[in-house]
Amino acid sequence: MLSLYIHIPFCVRKCLYCGFYSTPYSQEHADEFLSGLRQEAAACGDSFRGRTFESIYLGGGTPTSLSLDQFNRLSDIVRENFLISSGAEFTVEANPNTVTEQKLEKLLACGVNRLSLGVQSFSDDVLRTLGRSHTANEARNAVACARKAGFQNLGIDLIYGIPGQTASIWRESLERTIELGLEHISAYSLSLDEGTWFTREVEAGRFALHEEETVAQMYELVVSDLVRAGYRRYEISNFSLPGFECRHNMNYWKRGEYLGLGPGAWSFISGKRCSNIADVREYCRRLEEGSGSVDYEEEVRPEQAVAEALMLGLRTEAGITLSSFEQEHGRPATERLTKNIEKLNSRGLVSLSSGCIRLTGHGILLSNDVIGRLCT
Repeated sequence: MLSLYIHIPFCVRKCLYCGFYSTPYSQEHADEFLSGLRQEAAACGDSFRGRTFESIYLGGGTPTSLSLDQFNRLSDIVRENFLISSGAEFTVEANPNTVTEQKLEKLLACGVNRLSLGVQSFSDDVLRTLGRSHTANEARNAVACARKAGFQNLGIDLIYGIPGQTASIWRESLERTIELGLEHISAYSLSLDEGTWFTREVEAGRFALHEEETVAQMYELVVSDLVRAGYRRYEISNFSLPGFECRHNMNYWKRGEYLGLGPGAWSFISGKRCSNIADVREYCRRLEEGSGSVDYEEEVRPEQAVAEALMLGLRTEAGITLSSFEQEHGRPATERLTKNIEKLNSRGLVSLSSGCIRLTGHGILLSNDVIGRLCT
């Protein structure tokens, strides 16, 4: 499967925990970005002529910070340079306070068929701690707007393990989420990304994170409450109603190919991984000069490929099929993996059934350690 990711680097304001590249929105900067994007897409178009993209994902930043006219131009850039499957999944990320019914109707008219709202919490106190620019009420209104506009595949992101967020506050957010009848829910533990305000505050001792046991209990609440409500956990942090799994993200977890456009975007094509310069002005300058936007490139080595396959594949409910793993990575790598499985299986961390490896419930809580041991 081949996917297209476009990084929209603009936000109303930077959230305190966010490690993704973004910059404040202005019409001038966004117009400049779209000119650069058009040049990058045209330069890439010839290399992908005849190949069909099965999913498109606009992330950021906040893609819905773009104006209606700018989004229309972006849609034209995609359609003019790439062959998109008639049944492609087309996702746009959005913040609740950047959408209106008119804008959402425009997205649908441009072919967008999946909306991912960055809600994070239904507690205004927690939202303020995160530095979010919307309120819980605006989040609920955004969901209502999306439904009224016609979206039938709607998901939200939530975050747990936030300082000041108690188990009862977290459970209330889960309950409010379930009441909305969404097709997809992602629930992530707060992470300390390099260079963020949160990371600096924690390192300086001005903020204390929850104990690992508390975070694990919050995760177990996610699983129990969402599964009881009819959602299926198809990846460690992702839950959906049947048939509404995110196909774009599944392609990442299967190590499928993807082309990334925009400043800070990553690509994985033909065993090579590369990233664009994470600076919108420099990105546009380089493209204008014809020097290209790629800032980093590497050939993925066989041992890297094995580690990535385990790290990504074991995050999913489907797990890893040993026969497919051997076909892709060879017998020696499979024999090492099988030996490590035996040790972890005896500790109840992984299961091996019908030639398929999966993390157990306990193994999921210790997934980083378990996957690390499988890679040795």
